[in-house]
Amino acid sequence: MDSIKKILVLVNPSSSENAGRRVWEQVQPRFEALFSEYDYEILETTSSEHNIELGETTDADLIISVSGDGTVHDIVQGIMKRPREERPALTMLPIGSGNDFARTLGIPFEPERALEAISKGRRVPIDVGRCNEYYFLETLSFGIDAAIAIGTYEKRKTTKSRGFVLYLKVAIAAIIKELRKHRFIFTVDSGPEMEGDFIIFAVQNGPTYGGGFQIAPAALADDGLLNLCMATNTSKVYALYAMSKMAKGRHEALPIIRTLTARKLTIDIDEVVPVQFDGEALSGTHFEIEVLPKALDVMATEDASLACMSQQE
Repeated sequence: MDSIKKILVLVNPSSSENAGRRVWEQVQPRFEALFSEYDYEILETTSSEHNIELGETTDADLIISVSGDGTVHDIVQGIMKRPREERPALTMLPIGSGNDFARTLGIPFEPERALEAISKGRRVPIDVGRCNEYYFLETLSFGIDAAIAIGTYEKRKTTKSRGFVLYLKVAIAAIIKELRKHRFIFTVDSGPEMEGDFIIFAVQNGPTYGGGFQIAPAALADDGLLNLCMATNTSKVYALYAMSKMAKGRHEALPIIRTLTARKLTIDIDEVVPVQFDGEALSGTHFEIEVLPKALDVMATEDASLACMSQQE
């Protein structure tokens, strides 16, 4: 952390079933012990707009988001408005439900261990995905899996289930009740136009979504590529079977699965379908997507899903 002089700690008090403030108060003494040599500021998030503004305007060199993926998503929208050389590094102390970005960074979920990992972490650049005018760090998906992600967010308000278990419950219900194909017309990089009927169309910068589902197990967030995973139309029973394989990243050999990598991607869909990016809902039928290589610095650990960490080993 030699390049870090000032740290902004942004606490989402509503994370972890509205226990975000309490979790932070429990670990703040450990933070102060580990980061005593740095100038730091601790703020509570008040809204998505506040998160975006702080990402765009903070003078800190590092933002630690004490939150889930949603707050991180907001912060990135602000950071990416800045010139590359002015963008602060980003990391997270994960206390949300999904925490897929923390998985990609190799950050432990236990708060004190997470702080220790960040204090020993390495500042490295990662790629950022862009879809139309928005940015994503981990995932962009269309179809039933997007409906599941959005449904998971809504279900958190009325259930005690969290993370992988909640995603699985919502996935089973959605496949049984809502499974349907959609016609996609798409081009990858400078290749020919392709089309097909898909129930899942995922565009990944990192390997997981939905609280640990390994939809793109080979994805590395700093390799300059987006990993695509598509599932063609199939029965509800087989879709449930495929979903069980996706949980552990063992689905890519299934006959309904197609995988590709891309730097740029254009998608047109025959109608408005559920769309999510990093768990947030998006709408439309035309999407222009690209990867922005090495666009953001992060604090990551040796367990991160990053090419630079693999090369270091």
